[in-house]
Amino acid sequence: MRRKINPEVLLEALICLSLSVLLLYALISGRASEYVHPRINGYLWFSSCALFVISLLLLSGSLRPRHNARPARFLLFLIPIFSVLLIPAGAVQSRAVSFGSTAAAQSAAPPSGKSAAASSQAVSTTGPSSSALPQEDASGVTSISDEQFAAWYQDINKDMEKYEGKTLRFKGQVFRMDGFAKNEIVPVRYAMVCCTADLQPCGILCRSGEASQYKDNDWVWVTGKVKIETYMDQTMPVCYVTKIEKAEKAKAAYIYFTY
Repeated sequence: MRRKINPEVLLEALICLSLSVLLLYALISGRASEYVHPRINGYLWFSSCALFVISLLLLSGSLRPRHNARPARFLLFLIPIFSVLLIPAGAVQSRAVSFGSTAAAQSAAPPSGKSAAASSQAVSTTGPSSSALPQEDASGVTSISDEQFAAWYQDINKDMEKYEGKTLRFKGQVFRMDGFAKNEIVPVRYAMVCCTADLQPCGILCRSGEASQYKDNDWVWVTGKVKIETYMDQTMPVCYVTKIEKAEKAKAAYIYFTY
């Protein structure tokens, strides 16, 4: 006698298996970091394994027929699967960056102050180790690499006087707020605390006569001397730019603070 397949249980199994495979692919390819903080990866690995086991258990039960099976009620779960397959990560990132920028712009404080407040809550109170911080070269320029940006940003907000009069070279995306002068920008990196919904721009205010030549979100290298000033009722480091040029996009989309 031919055994009938239970379409409802079979669809449940396929959905669980698809979600498990998608999570596994995101973790192995590194795309998971485009959506959530790497510290959450452990939970994603567990979820992928659990969904795979559940799908196997459901498949074994799909050969037992059930009266009044209603597989259509599970079609809703296909939406997140097709969303991941059809919507590129870049579209999600641009929306998240726009959301983060808008949230920062609605604050009365400039992005440096906003981000400093956010980072002071998110990072450990011990601060970055000296080995993680950029060092001054023979020409007197401190170049901040992509990997050092988070540690440097934390350090300059904690001990800004240490950087006064220093010449820095760093890379970021052009960010502006309402009220900025034409010569003012903030080359930022976007910090992720938990997921793309909480992205915050992190950087220091820069002044340059060439700032207006660059559009928002353009990647730029900035070289300039730091001065400590009061801006919008907050004391902060301000970089007076001596050189600004186009830069390549950073390999890592976001930066992550140390907890």
